[in-house]
Amino acid sequence: MAVAGAVACLLGAVAAYLALQRELGAKFHGGVLDEDRAWVFWHDVRVAAVAFAVMASAIFAAFGLMPVLLHRLLRGARG
Repeated sequence: MAVAGAVACLLGAVAAYLALQRELGAKFHGGVLDEDRAWVFWHDVRVAAVAFAVMASAIFAAFGLMPVLLHRLLRGARG
């Protein structure tokens, strides 16, 4: 379970970084007005947090929970 959590966090961080690439590219090419800097900062935080949460949850479910649940289900089916 700990390894699945570590892998989920690592891949979640990669997903957050990739999600921010489009946002950071738009800021580089278009710039940000001074009065919009706070909104853009928190928007970037939300984009990264959502990408991290979605990817980490999916990976942890696939590698951490599914093997345990399948083992219990198959053991219970055999009697």
